[in-house]
Amino acid sequence: MSKKTTQPDDLATQVEELTQDLQRVQAEFMNFKRRVEEEKTELLGFAKSRIVREFLTVRDNFDQELAHRPAGIDAQWAASIDAIRKQFDAVLTGLGVRRFDSQGHAFDPRRHQAVTMEDGAGEHEVVLDELQPGYERDGVVLRPAVVKVGHSDTPPPEAAGNAQAAEIIEAEQTEPEAVQPHHRDTEAD
Repeated sequence: MSKKTTQPDDLATQVEELTQDLQRVQAEFMNFKRRVEEEKTELLGFAKSRIVREFLTVRDNFDQELAHRPAGIDAQWAASIDAIRKQFDAVLTGLGVRRFDSQGHAFDPRRHQAVTMEDGAGEHEVVLDELQPGYERDGVVLRPAVVKVGHSDTPPPEAAGNAQAAEIIEAEQTEPEAVQPHHRDTEAD
């Protein structure tokens, strides 16, 4: 019987191919683990947000209690309710939930749900009154604020930033050289 002998070059080639295959499988596995972790984090964030939205109605009830608290109420009882409200707010803050201000700000349909619109002479749509507060978590609106919107001549605070951006865009369109200087370093003369 004759044995087939393998040449050292063939062995080196096989080892290199198997090593590349192993590295490819390891990279695929690492990508899989990363995707699973991202999906898990996203799902956990979604679940937290959904649960928090359910508890926001409880937080609204605290606001209603405070707004309609009788003048002659027992001070100790009122203090205990206020302590519970503060504890509730601390839990929401710990979950990354933030109540955002709407009154006096520009109406934004992504953050506000308008239920009434008052006529006015101004060109700016501004939130006149907040009927129910809005909340966000990690920059994502959990619940839009329910608001009354009207027109105002006075621009809302956000409009100043928008005006500056509009000025820059206009300057770029009319005089692009003035806004973005032309560099000749990379061009051939």
